[in-house]
Amino acid sequence: MARLKNGALGGFSGKVGSVVGYCLRNKDFIKGLPKPSSKPPTLKQLASRARFKFFNEWRNPLTDFFAVSFKNQTATHSAQNAAHHYNKDIITGEYPNYEINYEKIVISSGDLPFVTDLKMEMTEPGNLIFSWEPNFTGSAKATDLLAILICYIGNNTQLAGTLNGTERGAGYYNFQLADTSPGTTVSVYATFLSNDRNRASDSVYMGKINF
Repeated sequence: MARLKNGALGGFSGKVGSVVGYCLRNKDFIKGLPKPSSKPPTLKQLASRARFKFFNEWRNPLTDFFAVSFKNQTATHSAQNAAHHYNKDIITGEYPNYEINYEKIVISSGDLPFVTDLKMEMTEPGNLIFSWEPNFTGSAKATDLLAILICYIGNNTQLAGTLNGTERGAGYYNFQLADTSPGTTVSVYATFLSNDRNRASDSVYMGKINF
């Protein structure tokens, strides 16, 4: 059963027969229900499904992170759709052996000015020191927040990071990584977000660290 939202001439929400009505960003849409197929999937279809599944295994644990880091994109996309858009090309390899190109991962995109001379140093196993020059040009503010994401290579669901590292004006942040087992390799990403999360900078790939 569907629900009429704005009277008989308005859009509807729910299923009616073979169509579904829904509202996205104050616009009403209708789409048909998919029809089940009795044909066996082709190799191309299997590859596409496997690639999509592999991508989602990486993205799904980041839902809460991307809801914040891509919040600035919600005028034209949902945060999750924006995350998908900016990371759609990170999967490499051929079916069924897919891998992630970690250098292509994007954790935010926007026009907030980035800091200058951002550096990362591991002072001891698991202890990462980030330092930078604040760069107060344009719309940058001392209260902008550092966000860090850590992706464990070879394990799509093992992640670490923070959305509240420290303020831009601090110029320094000490991040402690819990799992530092020998043989662990991680990729590190950094970005800055406005304090209200409505603006973001382009994220930066900081490189890989081997423990």
